[in-house]
Amino acid sequence: MLWGLKPVKQQAAHGLATDRLRRSIQQGLFVPGERLASERKMAEQIGISRVTLREALSVLEAEGFVTIRRGAAGGAFVATEEDLRQIMLHQYAAEPARALRIEEYRTHAEPEAARLAAIRRSPADLKRIDAAVEGLGDAATPGAIRQHEAAFHLSVAQASGNPYFASSIEDALAGLVLPFPQGDAGREAQASQTLRAAVASAIHARRAEAAFTAMEKVIAASRDRAPKLSVA
Repeated sequence: MLWGLKPVKQQAAHGLATDRLRRSIQQGLFVPGERLASERKMAEQIGISRVTLREALSVLEAEGFVTIRRGAAGGAFVATEEDLRQIMLHQYAAEPARALRIEEYRTHAEPEAARLAAIRRSPADLKRIDAAVEGLGDAATPGAIRQHEAAFHLSVAQASGNPYFASSIEDALAGLVLPFPQGDAGREAQASQTLRAAVASAIHARRAEAAFTAMEKVIAASRDRAPKLSVA
C-alpha cells in the first residue's frame, strides 16, 4: 500500500450523527442529566432527518450515553453522572493504551496551543476563553465544571490560530469520557478556575511562555483526576 492511501470507510448518516453526539457527550459539552434539544431542532442542526436522528439516539441509548423517555415530559436525556463515570472507568480499563496516548498528546500539545494563542488570539477568542473561565465560578456540579473546562480547552485550541491543533485537540478531548472532578464541587470549581484564569491572563497579556507553563499546570491537574495508567 502506498504511504497515505488508506481504505475508504463507508458510514451511514446515522453513524456520523451518532459519532458527533457521542463526541460532545464525551468531551463534557453536555451536562449529565441534561435534556437534549427536540428531535426537530437537533435534526436541523446536524443536517439529517428525524428518522436518522432516532436511529442515532437508539445507538447511544444502547451504549449508555443517553436515556430516551416517552410522554409529554419525555425526550432524550444525557446519562447521569454516575453512569458516565462507569463508562469512563470501563473505557480506561478496556483501552488503557488509547487513554495513555490521549493523555500523552494533551500533555505536549495543549501547552503549545496556549503559547500560540498568546501570540495570535483575537478579541473573539479572548471573549470565548473568558466566558469559559467565568462559567467555572458559577459551576455547582462536577458535570458543570467539566462542561466549562471543555469549553475553555476548545477555545484555547481555536485561539492558537492553527486549525490542526484545533482539530486534533478536539479529537483528543472527545476520545474518551473525560474524568469528573472529585470532592466538594465548590472547591473543585474554584481550583479549576484559578488554574485556567492564569492561562487566560497570560494569553491576554501576550506572554507566550507564561501561557505555556500555566497550561502545563492545568494538564497536570487533569491527569491527577484520571485512573492511573501503566501502559508503556
